[in-house]
Amino acid sequence: MATKFSQSLLTHTQRWYLVDARGQKVGRLANMVSAVLRGKTKPTFHPGVLSPDHVVVINAKDVVFTGRKWNQKLYRKHTGWPGGFREETAASLHARKPTEVVRKAVDGMLPKNNLRKQFMRHLHIFEDDQHPYDRNIYAVLDGPQEPVPPKPDLFVIRTVEGDEEIPAPAGGEFLGVELDFTSGSSSGDANDSSK
Repeated sequence: MATKFSQSLLTHTQRWYLVDARGQKVGRLANMVSAVLRGKTKPTFHPGVLSPDHVVVINAKDVVFTGRKWNQKLYRKHTGWPGGFREETAASLHARKPTEVVRKAVDGMLPKNNLRKQFMRHLHIFEDDQHPYDRNIYAVLDGPQEPVPPKPDLFVIRTVEGDEEIPAPAGGEFLGVELDFTSGSSSGDANDSSK
């Protein structure tokens, strides 16, 4: 059984967590990482105190966006010079710097105060699974969701031997109502409005 001293020591100790970003959605991953960086997983959480925990994110090149966000999401900045407005799609930023998409997502989910820069110093992002912090890792965190499987390139429709095809109803019959496509109305008891 752990004593009060050892529990307190574990609470205030600097811990390093490893997160695999392969197949994870960027926003959900950034939400989880920002909560760990802020110390919300500790019983001693206070919004104005810097948490000593570090997070190591590996395989950042394999994160995913849902929908068409790779081409529609824009990252904007201004150089400060006249005509210095720059914008870049998520796909081109990811191709240029594979870790920057995750870094910007986590940075945007941290509080906008003087602690944000210090929180970001505790975040270590690597584009593949090689990192120099093997000895420091305290625990491996599961991602916020199951990894998204890659989309198949081609769908192949196969028929199973012995299966019979379901015959289509003759003459457009459906549940006892005959459809007449020439007059724009259907005949039958279901659509009889003269009663």
